[in-house]
Amino acid sequence: MRRKKAFAFIILGISLATALVCGYFWYWGLSPLSPNSTPPTEASEADMKNRVSVLLVGADQRPGIEEFNTDSLILASIDPTSQRISLLSIPRDTRVSIPGHPNIKINSVASLDDMQTLEKEVADLTGVTVAGYIQTNFSGFKQIIDTLGGITVDVEKNMYYETGDETDGYINLKKGVQRLDGSQALQYARFRYDALADISRTARQQVVLKAVAKEMLQVSTLPKLPWLIPQLDKAVHTNLSLGDMLKLSKVAVGFDNVDIVSQTLPGKFMDLDGVSYWEVDPKDAQKVMSDVLQGITTTKIIEDQEVDLLKPIVTTPSKPLPKVPGNHQDPNGQESTGYQEVEKADEAVEAEINWPLGPDGGA
Repeated sequence: MRRKKAFAFIILGISLATALVCGYFWYWGLSPLSPNSTPPTEASEADMKNRVSVLLVGADQRPGIEEFNTDSLILASIDPTSQRISLLSIPRDTRVSIPGHPNIKINSVASLDDMQTLEKEVADLTGVTVAGYIQTNFSGFKQIIDTLGGITVDVEKNMYYETGDETDGYINLKKGVQRLDGSQALQYARFRYDALADISRTARQQVVLKAVAKEMLQVSTLPKLPWLIPQLDKAVHTNLSLGDMLKLSKVAVGFDNVDIVSQTLPGKFMDLDGVSYWEVDPKDAQKVMSDVLQGITTTKIIEDQEVDLLKPIVTTPSKPLPKVPGNHQDPNGQESTGYQEVEKADEAVEAEINWPLGPDGGA
């Protein structure tokens, strides 16, 4: 019984991570609506017997500032029949079109229009109905992780970068399995200064979300609920109604075992008018989404190439480093997301790539 109650809290916990998984919608009934919230809608009991999909939004929203770009977009789908939670990460440079803006990056949709439009774009892209969104911010995420007592993560390599922010001004992590506090977990989830830039960062965000879910399931988390619930209330915004969240919690607590499947949306680099995008084929996106909902994932993420986003890239003369928005193969300079940061991190990028051949092509 305790594990089931803890799992009901997970749904809330994972979406924090931009942080992201499902179980605690029940507690989110007290969460305030964001300024861009859409009117809450009630789902029927029949709908709740089927899969429910919620957009998890991580935003670097500064105090007192209403407009923001989304730093993390994950579509989380909860299936009570298969007892599966499917997480699809949508790269922030994904090209979309909205009225008045024919070619923009999906991370700017909310600031140019509203969260309802962002939900629609994700639904159109994936072919999945989106019940609503849950948005969290960096400071709230750190506090939640600290209250949990940290999360355990296998950091795949040394990570160092000076972000220049007043708060969280640097990323400094060492390779290996370790316990991360809130600040360190945020550093890991934010790190994108390597060979695959934001594309590899999506995989790290998935790692963090799964670690949060695992921590939420621990019986030791139950005594922390009196502290966690008020923190969650301050840290998240949602347009899900209290009724929907209660219904979702009933679905969640019915899971005996949960299977969490994660996937980054495949695509390719596109240069359009000097701006770099992550180009996604809508038919491919919907096929990938359909597969993920069935527990099927793919490692063909960049231009149909097999790649492990958390391992060093092996290059050869016939297989060069893949080009993605923001990495050091990106030709578009400051128009590309994170270009200046990546420029400063080139030395770390070079060290990460496994070059099997010398400069002249010899051994």
